Amino acid sequence: MQSGPAFDTSRSRLGFGVLLLIAMGVATYPAAVLSVLATFLIDDFGITRAEVGLIATVNIAVSALLSPMAGRLTDRVGGKRAFVFIYVLATAGFLALAVAPIYAVLLLAAIPAGFGQAAGNPATNKLIALHVPAGRQGVMMGVKQSGVQATIFLGGVLVPRGAEAFGWRWTLVVLALLTAAVIPVVLRVVPRDRPAAITAAERKGGPLSPAIREMAIYGFLLGFGGSVTFLIPLFVEEALGGTPTLGGFAAALVGLAAFVGRIAWARHAERRQRFAGPLAAIALSAVAASLAFLLAQSVGMWMVWIAAVLTGLSASSWNSVGMLGVITVVGSEQAGRASGIVLRGFLAGLGLGAPLYGWTVDTTGSYTSMWLISLAAFVLAILPLRAWARREAAS
Repeated sequence: MQSGPAFDTSRSRLGFGVLLLIAMGVATYPAAVLSVLATFLIDDFGITRAEVGLIATVNIAVSALLSPMAGRLTDRVGGKRAFVFIYVLATAGFLALAVAPIYAVLLLAAIPAGFGQAAGNPATNKLIALHVPAGRQGVMMGVKQSGVQATIFLGGVLVPRGAEAFGWRWTLVVLALLTAAVIPVVLRVVPRDRPAAITAAERKGGPLSPAIREMAIYGFLLGFGGSVTFLIPLFVEEALGGTPTLGGFAAALVGLAAFVGRIAWARHAERRQRFAGPLAAIALSAVAASLAFLLAQSVGMWMVWIAAVLTGLSASSWNSVGMLGVITVVGSEQAGRASGIVLRGFLAGLGLGAPLYGWTVDTTGSYTSMWLISLAAFVLAILPLRAWARREAAS
């Protein structure tokens, strides 16, 4: 592989960071857009909230199943090829969702988008480990992970308006075209790494640090608890009497707060070279966010804005610290493989939670149980961090 960082100036890192940010956004947004378009999908297809959640679950299940394989493949073929793959599959995912004529096809259309999501973190983590100098990786990781939330913010503001003005299908077609337009830039800017330089031992893969397993468990619980964000727009509309635009704004506010949170948390963790403590603080903040959403049902809409900011700074921000922890613990050689394992845990929780929460609302007619379940998951997430924290303290 290349012997030194390729992006060793502020200007080059800025351009690279923008491409990483966009890649993470388009890799994950085909699933996230479903929450913003939930009302339109329910009306057009005559489906329930749980069935909307099931579409996201199919997307996320595909991602979870393929993430370890995508991580190993990234280590084999190199970061650049996997990076281009993200953009190609995201384009296909948006187009497949846009042309789906019936609900069953909509479910199938979520599959190619899941392929792209599986490749997202392994490829981008690999590129950061290879091409960004130590000491700058924390900020770059935060910027990269903020791509998810930046896209959610922009999508929460623009996609509902586009769907109301031009239809949700044409809105997705536009997203596909914009994604495809970035591919030539990626091919020109991102340097090629050489998979042939990977040794036979690295291809087989040695044992990984226990921290990877612990982080995968933590990611599962944060993903399970954090999947309530898929239903925040509907919560605003149905429990608090808001409009679809207001629901989209609540989702956008989560994304805006997480954009800041992911950069700040990753920078903090890199400076301290400690990861268990920040991850525990994030879980506790997520507990406070769930409590705030519960209170919003009693005290009014203003509490939603506080809850949305807390969610963005907590459950939606853990990935930057987690992914930085991955490349710090295992290095560039196994960054793809380790990222895939952690991502599988996170996506498994995310996919399990979305339909479960939709089902609880459909069954009980209330959102209270949903927030209580998410709160419990965030509390449990602290437990697998204890051993890691002890090892960090002893080092």
